[in-house]
This record gives sequence, structure tokens and C-alpha cells, in this order.
Amino acid sequence: MVMKNSLRSWKAYSKHLQKSSTNLLKGYAFDYASKKNNLDISTYKYQWSSFTTPIKKRSGLASINENRIHNMQLAADRIDRLIIQPQQIFGFWNSVPRPIERNGFRSGPMLVKGKLINDVGGGLCQISTTLFNALLWGNFEVLERYNHSIDAHGEKRFFTLGQDATVAYGYKDLIVRNVSNIPLLLRLQVFPEKAEVTASIWGHEAIPFDVKVKSKILQELILSDGGMSGWEVETKRFILNKERVDINSEWESNYQNIDIYKPFIPAVAA
Repeated sequence: MVMKNSLRSWKAYSKHLQKSSTNLLKGYAFDYASKKNNLDISTYKYQWSSFTTPIKKRSGLASINENRIHNMQLAADRIDRLIIQPQQIFGFWNSVPRPIERNGFRSGPMLVKGKLINDVGGGLCQISTTLFNALLWGNFEVLERYNHSIDAHGEKRFFTLGQDATVAYGYKDLIVRNVSNIPLLLRLQVFPEKAEVTASIWGHEAIPFDVKVKSKILQELILSDGGMSGWEVETKRFILNKERVDINSEWESNYQNIDIYKPFIPAVAA
């Protein structure tokens, strides 16, 4: 098991290097926002968006839930209070270090190749999903984002289908660009006592447009021998400029994506 985990970790690191080279060619490396310590954020008084997800307890040992919250807090500490200038980029793995024990991460439940397992870094996909929703409602341009491969939790999921964002070091990232004309503050806070994670976007000016995000299920995907359903989901974002609103104003769509969640047969515990 140790050898298998080490091999998977090495493959992930190798993929990360390849992905970093690809992002360099795209020019992302020169546009990443970097966090600065002792930053005065008092002028960022206007909330552009906010999104909260509940931290649900997973079955098993109490340490599993403690480890998930620990990992979430580690990631939040790296991201919270990040200032993203106009045209700058936020990248999840540019801010969060490789999820290994040497970097302080612990083992927790996570999805790997469509299966729920315990591995180092469990809980980070709740952070990325919470972030994605705040960024989506804050009108950031989505450069890279992936949905979960399966709808593992069904009706108990903590997100709307089509509005999640999974991350996997070396394989899947969450990358967005600030396309507004002003710098924006990204807050990311974990509240263990309330069992919540909140991400929010703030500016020193009010948001100049209204935002709507809509997801709809296009079809249910069913296996012939039963199991959990999959879904084909379409998500769109619309904005309406507040400064040019009149009777002829129309909502403009500036984000559209179709996600596939594969149907699956849940693993049976031995």
C-alpha cells in the first residue's frame, strides 16, 4: 500500500511539472496573483459575492472529520486575503502546496478515479467548490475547472450539480481571471464551530452588474444494472450592467458549460 501511494504521489508530481510547463506557454505564470502579508484590506468594503457550504460529518473515526477540517484550514490560510488585480489570475495549485504530509496535510476522504478513498489532502474539493461558486458569482473568467466525475453523495451533495469544482494535484486545477477594472479581494474562511466554509469577493467599489447563475439537468444517465444515476448538466451565467439598465436591457450570457457525471455502482464495504 505504501509503495502504491508513493507511486501515485510521484505520478501526480510529474503531471504537475508537465501542467506547469503548459501553463507557462499559456502565459499564466506571469499573471498569477501572489499573497502579501500584513496587507491593509480595510478599503475593500463592498461585497461582490459570497458562498457558504456546510462541512458535513463523514462516517468513521472522529479523526477523519478532524483531518478534513485541518486540510481545509491549511488551504484557506494560503488563499485568504489574496488581492487579484485586473487581468491577474487565481490558480488553486499556485496558492496551495502539494498535498503531502511533509506540507502539513493529513489523510481524509476524497474521490480518486470515481471511488471514495482516504488519502492525504481529503477535504480540498470542498474548498475549491466553495471558491468556484464565489468566483462564478463574482464574474471571474473561468480558464480551467473540472466537475466531479460522479455524483458520489446524491441528494446529500453540498453543491448544485454543474456548480462544483474538483481539484487533483498535477491533474485538475481551478484557474480564473479577474476581468473587472478594479482589484478584488478574495476571502476564504473555515468555521469549524459552525461547520461551514465561506468564500467571498470584495471590492473598493460596488459590483457594477447583477449576476444570475442557472444550472439545469439535460438528462439522467442510468446503468442497465442499477446503481447511482449520472447526469448531464448545463450551467450558464448571465450579467446585467447596472449602469446601462433600461427597458431594452437584456441579460448577457458570458459563461456556459456542460458537465457529465457518470453513473456508477457504489462499492460495498467488506
